[in-house]
Amino acid sequence: DSMGTAFNMVARLIATRELRGVDRDFFFIPHSNWDAHNKLEWNLNTNLADLDNAINAFSTEMKTEGLWDSTTIIQASDFGRSLEPNGGDGTDHAWGGNYMMIGGAVSGGKIVGKYPEVLTDDGPEILERGRIIPTLSWDEIIAPIAEWAGVSHGSVKEVCPNIDNFPESQRIKASDLFVDLTG
Repeated sequence: DSMGTAFNMVARLIATRELRGVDRDFFFIPHSNWDAHNKLEWNLNTNLADLDNAINAFSTEMKTEGLWDSTTIIQASDFGRSLEPNGGDGTDHAWGGNYMMIGGAVSGGKIVGKYPEVLTDDGPEILERGRIIPTLSWDEIIAPIAEWAGVSHGSVKEVCPNIDNFPESQRIKASDLFVDLTG
């Protein structure tokens, strides 16, 4: 499968980090077929099984190499999906979505940010047909990951140029996402 092949290539590239003289890498693995305007259940079952197998093999390799604690996988999408189904057993494009993080240093098992309390059209974060209004910007999600990866707090604005457009009080901290592995 394409995700398994891509994760395998990333693992092989990470193994060459010393030869390449790098102390950190960033990789992007695109994967399509999530745009489920129809056959949502089949699409999710197929894609999630492929993703699970790929991440399982990759994490096993990173653990074997002793690199899992310094590896973070971020799942992101360029758009969300509507909560209400369309007429074709699928969902339509929406606005707000979610991101998932997996890794040895990730403080997992929780939702970070604001989850809508009311999921009907009467909810304050819901538009018609179950389209959610985002409560966090991409910059607010990437900033703590950038800090964890070594970007200084003072340089985060270079990585996330729109960060000042959002209240500091709602920003996620690296300590919200990652465990301290320094002991």
